[in-house]
Amino acid sequence: MNITDEDSINFSEVIMSVFIAAFLGMLLSHNFTFSLTDSNLRDSSLMIQSRPLITVEAINTIASDESISIVGTGSSMTFKGLDGKCVAQHMTHESIVYNIAQLSSYPWNDMIHIPRLVNAQPEIVLIEVGPNLLIDLYSENAIENAKFRYKIDTSQQDSSDIGGWIDLIHPELEDFVATNDFHRMELRQEYVTQSIEENLRRIIFNESNARQDWAYGWTPHPESEDWIDYLQTPTFPADRYGFEGMDNSERIDYNETKMDNSASYNPKINSYGYSVIEYEISALVENDISVILIGLPHHPSSIDFVPQGKWDSVNQTMSNFAQIEGVTVFNQIWEPGWIDDHFYDRNHLDDEGRIEFCNRLAPVIDEVLSGRD
Repeated sequence: MNITDEDSINFSEVIMSVFIAAFLGMLLSHNFTFSLTDSNLRDSSLMIQSRPLITVEAINTIASDESISIVGTGSSMTFKGLDGKCVAQHMTHESIVYNIAQLSSYPWNDMIHIPRLVNAQPEIVLIEVGPNLLIDLYSENAIENAKFRYKIDTSQQDSSDIGGWIDLIHPELEDFVATNDFHRMELRQEYVTQSIEENLRRIIFNESNARQDWAYGWTPHPESEDWIDYLQTPTFPADRYGFEGMDNSERIDYNETKMDNSASYNPKINSYGYSVIEYEISALVENDISVILIGLPHHPSSIDFVPQGKWDSVNQTMSNFAQIEGVTVFNQIWEPGWIDDHFYDRNHLDDEGRIEFCNRLAPVIDEVLSGRD
């Protein structure tokens, strides 16, 4: 059987059509998956906390901000300790202070956003350093949390987010990091069934798992009028759920069973967390972005349980990085003046604590900005 030139042309056209159809199908599936899951992820109807979804859009907002921008990153200690509006109000430089820290976050979670932060070009980035972060990735809880965060975060990203952090990904977690659109769509599709169920529940039963606006755990849409306010001062847990809401017996029980948990931290200089923070600092200062390393305070009674010298590596880490031009240290772990009324629990600040932290941090940021003038 002879194949004519005309047959070859028709065959080539069929193959091309198949490729085009496959590509369009992939593109439409990606867009459909994104539109179907995005709103339900944001309003916390599919997960307890939707805050991990904000980071990419938050940094995009910072990139378009024409004012002086300061960005706070880190764990729940920074999230619950940094009131960006308060800090900005106490500064002499007119600035916007953003809080994009995350609950249960570690340096290896934050590092994947460094390339986008570099492109956004804020004046200052605050990086949390503490005994809970200068550790290795070894516990099952930390590994499961990293898998969850990588899936959520990288499914929101694009090729511009790929950077030096790729080489630092723990081998056990490589499959949970999306580096192309195919993998991003695949990760998001995990929430499609849940999203369909949630939408049907709303239509049929007029019920929803979504949180109320400004409730703890809720996040606004980037096009919402609440967006900029939320990025500066997110919803913090009410003080009545912490020490303030405990009666005398509950507080005694807490002091006897949980206040000593800080002593379990084993920070190390040669840890995975240290290496990641080193990468973050280098990437930022090399692009003329100043870094302030912040050490959040711990309840003084909790500090008393820490054996002498056990956290020396935290001090050494701060000292090592302070030698880098463009890096400033603001370490409140050992500073006096932190009292019981400042704390929500043993290692998180409450309303009064945020005000105290704000008053101490604002002049440090002003000094760094003056040095950049």
